[in-house]
Amino acid sequence: MPARFLERDRVIVLGGVVGLTALGWLELWRRAGAMGMDAAMPRLMPWDLADLSAAVLMWGIMMVAMMLPSAAPMLLLFASVQRRRLEEGQAATPTGLFATGYLLIWLAWSLIGAGLQWALQAMLLLTPHLATTSTFLGAAFLLLAGLYQVTPWKYACLVHCQSPIGFVLTHWREGQRGALYMGLHHGVYCLGCCWALMGLLFVGGVMNLFWVAALAAFILLEKAVARGPWLSRMAGVALIGGGVYLLRSSLTS
Repeated sequence: MPARFLERDRVIVLGGVVGLTALGWLELWRRAGAMGMDAAMPRLMPWDLADLSAAVLMWGIMMVAMMLPSAAPMLLLFASVQRRRLEEGQAATPTGLFATGYLLIWLAWSLIGAGLQWALQAMLLLTPHLATTSTFLGAAFLLLAGLYQVTPWKYACLVHCQSPIGFVLTHWREGQRGALYMGLHHGVYCLGCCWALMGLLFVGGVMNLFWVAALAAFILLEKAVARGPWLSRMAGVALIGGGVYLLRSSLTS
């Protein structure tokens, strides 16, 4: 019977992750295709409150689609712990509260992404696909992401994402507020792990869904499949190389 309950929890959590992720990608696909990209983003200039809200919403949907799958191992573990507590007669907390806290961090990041998009569009540095038109700026994004990938700060955050059990043992909080706090805390570590990689969206295009999917797949591999910093550091070296190449191209052109 406990095994059946645990299996049910896994199905519910995975179903929720897959469902929300699929809805996010379908909405991004719809926005990218509607009216030849015009519906996927606000007007170029000037922006008003409606434009800013549309950009924040777009970034929020993208963050859910990109980041929720990589949180699946943590959500599954949290659900398993709560189920065992329920079987032992203790109070259990819905896993959705943990997921809500996690997603709130990335929705807050959406404000930064939308603000950066606004600033770059105001300087006429973005294409209709929201990719930078500046080789120098593209090099800067690559170098920033690459250099951060090989820093101790990157690995300090990554280790919490790669070890759900370690996170639960060291950051456990009781009750509904505790679950929300744990989700927020895990989201902060995840943001600390991936914030520099988000700048790469402006290199390949924020609304280039193939590029977005490739970046999301790398984040999933880095956090949920790989162990240790080797993949992050290999990617960092490659990004630094690409940034140096673009930088040389921008200086010689």
